[in-house]
Amino acid sequence: MSAPELRPTTTLVRRLLREQLPAPLRALADLPPVPATQGWDNAMFRLGPAHAVRLPVRQAAVPCLGHERRWTATVSAPLGDLGVEAPVPVFPGRPGAGYPWPWLLTRWVEGEAVALLPVTGRDRLATDLARALSALHVPAPPEAPRNPYRGVPLADRLRTVPAPWPATAAALGPGTAERLRGVVEDGARAAPWSRPPVWLHGDPHPWNLVHRAGRLAGLIDFGDVCAGDPASDLAAAWLVLDAPQRAAFRALDDGTGRYDADVRRRAAAWAALYATALTAGPAGAAPGFGAVVAHVVRGLGDTGGAR
Repeated sequence: MSAPELRPTTTLVRRLLREQLPAPLRALADLPPVPATQGWDNAMFRLGPAHAVRLPVRQAAVPCLGHERRWTATVSAPLGDLGVEAPVPVFPGRPGAGYPWPWLLTRWVEGEAVALLPVTGRDRLATDLARALSALHVPAPPEAPRNPYRGVPLADRLRTVPAPWPATAAALGPGTAERLRGVVEDGARAAPWSRPPVWLHGDPHPWNLVHRAGRLAGLIDFGDVCAGDPASDLAAAWLVLDAPQRAAFRALDDGTGRYDADVRRRAAAWAALYATALTAGPAGAAPGFGAVVAHVVRGLGDTGGAR
């Protein structure tokens, strides 16, 4: 959760657009870029009713933007049949105007972040989200990107980034930290994913889900797109939904055996790790995520982990 290395401005975005957009897109350079969001990895500016500009704010995010550019259209294609949109890239920008990294012009997904929708209003999202993730989770090709922080065996993830239990205890209390640790350890004991790696969105938290009138309208930010174990995506059941909604989410797959009990145990562990990562970062590094952490902690406590 490191601080941004750069903070792009509307002046910079306007210069990049005017210098680089090809003739078919040149009219977009006359539209005023409006700041939309500032995340850990990217700043986003809305450009008119249908487009957005995404610019990395730190060097480590540049490879993720490359994955997003190459794979978003392919991975998100099945969502179209469900009426769920994705920010498909329109134009790949290059360094310029004093900005050192590539950037993207993408489609804008209209709607409101699910994080802003009260949990009690998310009932219809449960089956929408289950269908969307199921549609994404198809076998990925050998050249699909891998991500050391998503879709990997939990033991590998914990070796790469050990869970920050002392910081979690300081932020959330020793009892809560121990409860989350128990969920992670239970997930690590579950049988690992033994099927071919599937496509993953990589980061389906409630700020990356867009709704319109309580229905899932879009999945955004494919910077962590990768192939692997779907459990890390299925952590969304705890990041987004309450216990009855999770039951509806799970019911869509009951009887198919696609997501078995071991997958769900690992998914709960990923949700717990997400909460620890958010609480252990520097103060102010994850604005807007306090409610997400509280929701995860409450859900893992109320439902006994993976249930």
